[in-house]
Amino acid sequence: MGNWISSELHDLTPENMNLLLEQKIPAIRVKDFVDRETCDVVASRLLEMRFANYDHLKDIPVHQVGLCHNQWAHDDKNVYFGKCQEAGEVIEEIYKGLDIDPVQMVIQSIRDNAGREASVFHEEGYGDYFAGAFRSFKGHGKLHADHAPSHINAPWAVTKISKQLTWNVYYCAESNSGELVIYDTIHTAENDKMKVEGDYYFPYEVLEREDCVRVIPKVGDLIIFNTQNFHEILGTPEGNRISQTSFVGLREDGSLGLWS
Repeated sequence: MGNWISSELHDLTPENMNLLLEQKIPAIRVKDFVDRETCDVVASRLLEMRFANYDHLKDIPVHQVGLCHNQWAHDDKNVYFGKCQEAGEVIEEIYKGLDIDPVQMVIQSIRDNAGREASVFHEEGYGDYFAGAFRSFKGHGKLHADHAPSHINAPWAVTKISKQLTWNVYYCAESNSGELVIYDTIHTAENDKMKVEGDYYFPYEVLEREDCVRVIPKVGDLIIFNTQNFHEILGTPEGNRISQTSFVGLREDGSLGLWS
């Protein structure tokens, strides 16, 4: 018997947020979170930009605009926080003249519709984390899970969370590529031993059951899912699948914190 009580994508409500955190449902979808006209402007700007790669991960077909904390999590904290302001300025330039800030929109939507306090993560003595990177997938994002306390050994504020989600707002999406597949198998310390040595992904043998949900990204939609569920991206080298995203961690006080 699986963990999910439903294989549907659900609305953003307090009950559904609780169920998602407890891995009882696969995902939450908010349709048309960002209007299509705005998405088209942002997409045109993104497609003209140079995306950086993830040097710390081997052969992952994803590139970014912004800042990835995991890339610098094992350096001195000053290294990461020294990059946050510049990364934020790059994102602001992408939205210049559009009067929109999707990171704050997500935070406000969680407060208003999910009934939880939410904010960008803060590191005492250093400042706020960066949240809201753009990521471009071209190819197969292999089977993996994300959970900061499991993957980061150094003491950061984001390693004190008990649950981890992610949100994505899609700006470029194609009907034949970029499918998100979420599996009803939860990452644990035990199955973490099966991770492919020296790489970021897992063999399919880690999956406890075949149950999964396939999400076709649609421009403007907001998708929230639990990254402790194994998941993969089925993309093509020629496709354009670009979203703005950050992780969301459950703090000890029940509030949610965002960081990329």
